[in-house]
Amino acid sequence: MELAFKKLWDYLEENLFPIPTRPALFNQYRDRIEGVDLPDGPEIRRNNLRNYLASFPQKPPVVLVGETAGPWGGRFSGIAFTSERQLAKGLLPFKGAGSSTHEPPYLEYSGNIVWKTLLPYFPKFLLWNAIPLLVHKPGRPLSIRRPEEEELIEFTPILKQVLAILMPETVLAVGKSAQYALNFLKVKNIYVRHPSQHGVNEFREGVERIFKNR
Repeated sequence: MELAFKKLWDYLEENLFPIPTRPALFNQYRDRIEGVDLPDGPEIRRNNLRNYLASFPQKPPVVLVGETAGPWGGRFSGIAFTSERQLAKGLLPFKGAGSSTHEPPYLEYSGNIVWKTLLPYFPKFLLWNAIPLLVHKPGRPLSIRRPEEEELIEFTPILKQVLAILMPETVLAVGKSAQYALNFLKVKNIYVRHPSQHGVNEFREGVERIFKNR
């Protein structure tokens, strides 16, 4: 693992992985739900993230910051905008495995669009989330909701440190929540439409404008 990514991994082990799950926030790197996750689900997700970080030969010039881990994406893969089905089928340029009991493994719509758009540019980009855990509706652990501003602010120290370690040339805010967190940190960013809710074309166009000259 490249030195910067080793530093990042050590930081995440100390500051992200131990965060306790609470009624409307699930830490997929620490916890599991009986009947939903495999017995070693948290370990699988940490290993997926480690393999992802280890796949970079050097720091990428672009970091795309999403909003939160999705209930069918990062919740079970451990990686932003990434589905366990993509990992299980070997569709991505790093090794990984599914961590849910669901058959077939979960596939996230947004993650599918993101990787179809960005795969030709790998490893020039890294995917992350303003809140790298699953924000969900209380009592509905596989639901999704828009994060509150207070929640976004709570996780800005982690986002700040991730960006400080990677020092990207360009930061893309994928969605308004991501942009709010980055603006709160006073991090210069370029907004691109989130691919969900009929935003596919605008997302693709925004991303391709960034990468066409790289």
